[in-house]
Amino acid sequence: MFELAKEKYGILLEPLLRLPINTLVAQSVLCDHVDGHVFADSHELPQTFYIVHPYGMSYLCGNSDNEAFNSWLYDYFAGKSFERKKDEWLQAYPRDWDVLLNELVGKKLAIVHQRVNLKFNADKFYEVYHQTDKSQYEVISTPAELLFNMNGTVVGKDFWRTPEQFAAMGKAFTVLVDGKPASTAFAGSRHGNNLEIGIETLKEYQGRGLAYLACAKLIEYCLNHQLEPVWSCRYENTASLNLSAKLGFTEVLRVPYYHIPS
Repeated sequence: MFELAKEKYGILLEPLLRLPINTLVAQSVLCDHVDGHVFADSHELPQTFYIVHPYGMSYLCGNSDNEAFNSWLYDYFAGKSFERKKDEWLQAYPRDWDVLLNELVGKKLAIVHQRVNLKFNADKFYEVYHQTDKSQYEVISTPAELLFNMNGTVVGKDFWRTPEQFAAMGKAFTVLVDGKPASTAFAGSRHGNNLEIGIETLKEYQGRGLAYLACAKLIEYCLNHQLEPVWSCRYENTASLNLSAKLGFTEVLRVPYYHIPS
């Protein structure tokens, strides 16, 4: 088992892009937009690989019958082979991996949930958006410095290396309440014409529809710049699923999503 050097990351892009699941966050690691970790069974011709994003999302891909890799992986999840400072949320493909991962669940090293991939429909989006009162709150284009100073569960500084990098590649919109940032929708990753949306609303402002306004503004930006809005979330996160439906997204795929406590 090896931790790949960054100059080797490019060899994994092609097999990653063939997967039928949303891999934009993993692409951010391989494209060096963030400082993650990549482990593989070979430096030159990896057949099995594991990509860890600094936010905590991870991807396990390739052959599932490499006993040496699987032994290392078990030790990794058990905290024996590599220090993990954060919980991880793992997706695996192909489904052969579920045999090994369900063993981890049985040993209480992992908890299985479901991850939903969704597809955007512009017509559905505009059905709601055109009828929405957008004058009640001010929505601003978020300066990169403001985005990087925000704290919360899902925030921009976890998905980009520097404010300058985000300003060059990303986009965000913030809803202001009494002049203060209340809800921010931001590009969590951007590759090709795909822009994945992240959203964070301060607890004291939740339940007012502010997340919808921030996300709708970012989606409008995407449509005006020939970008495809992308949304994925944990199935158990009903607030995120309900918001995605209001924004014009519909479910296209649901896969196991393994929570690996730190």
